[in-house]
Amino acid sequence: MPSSASTHLRGAPPPPTPTATANPGYVTPSTDTDPEVAAVVAAELRERQQSLAMTAAGESSFATPPAQVALERIAVSRAKALFGGKYAQVLPKTGVPAHEAALTALLAPGDSVLCAGHSFGGRGVHGTLVALAGRPYDVVPYPLRASDGLVDMAEVARLARAHLPTVIVAGGATHPRIPDLVGFRQVADEVGALLMVDMTRFAGLVAAGLQPTPLSGAHVVTADLHGILGGAGGGVLLTDDRHLATRMASTTAARRTSGPPGQFLAAQAVALRGAMSSEFRDRQERALRGARILAGRLLADDVAETGARVVTGSTETPLVLIDLAYASLDAGRAGERLRSLGIRPDSSEKHGLCLGTTPLAVRGFDDASFREIADVIARALTHEPHATAMAELSARVAALTQRHPLASADTQPEEE
Repeated sequence: MPSSASTHLRGAPPPPTPTATANPGYVTPSTDTDPEVAAVVAAELRERQQSLAMTAAGESSFATPPAQVALERIAVSRAKALFGGKYAQVLPKTGVPAHEAALTALLAPGDSVLCAGHSFGGRGVHGTLVALAGRPYDVVPYPLRASDGLVDMAEVARLARAHLPTVIVAGGATHPRIPDLVGFRQVADEVGALLMVDMTRFAGLVAAGLQPTPLSGAHVVTADLHGILGGAGGGVLLTDDRHLATRMASTTAARRTSGPPGQFLAAQAVALRGAMSSEFRDRQERALRGARILAGRLLADDVAETGARVVTGSTETPLVLIDLAYASLDAGRAGERLRSLGIRPDSSEKHGLCLGTTPLAVRGFDDASFREIADVIARALTHEPHATAMAELSARVAALTQRHPLASADTQPEEE
């Protein structure tokens, strides 16, 4: 016998076809762009269209459990394919939850952790440790060599033997070099510590296949993917150790961010797929070349005479770090001067500037454009501003913005 619902609907006109206008916020991705994610989102839209939600807070930001599981599975699978690792977690918004989940899983109150200091290198992990409630850990920072800005592995070994840390952290969000993973692992094994790598600064190179995965030497790897994938940011946490993966998944940090909104998972999954393309690899190659072009220009005599110094003398990542501690122009004024020209640095450190080249590579910068912006930055840092000079530099920046417009709905070619 037919149900009352089917009896009621018999003979009624069919429901209208769902459209993006009738259902704002539920636009299905193109099946050409990402068929896996498009299929999940389309199924979610059908489920919502054919039911009536009566939850107290609404459900515009959260996928139903089946869609949540499917989207997270896709994102995790792609993260493992890009970065390596038998186990992975994807976390929303920034890499801080990933750093926190790893650290709280690996450390017990009172344990020591050896990591790069906050200045010029360890901003990501060091900042997370300081921000943790109660800071129940003994944080031992290892400094960078004053002479060249590189990590002094002999000093790392000395500090490790003196403090016997539970965890040693290699890498940092604002250091332009790729850490010596062999050296760090040797020190970690000697003192019985776990090695954690923050690969934020070179995650794009790993995803593009331009650098090997740090999991070849690390127990745990974390990264903040904001601004790297060309789409959704968020954090990623990777390990080959099943026991460590279980511990990290059960930490307060991981539970607090578990079940991120469905639209975030979908966006992150799509961004991870994009990082598998030849276009992404080309972008990473151009970003790395651009950083080396910039570092080379800033090593020229006219900049060196001002006291400005390229930290480590070059770069191995799409980042150039400028030490202005002894320069005629301090970091604050240098940042203001660049911003007045239309150049926004990655950040202003206490004594220097971080300049990232990935956003310019996203805009299509080639070597010639990187040489142009490098010269503008060098001249801005070496000359006292006067109206004519500043107007000339500003015009050069404006010309670059016109030559490389931001991609947007208004600039994309129409589909045939």
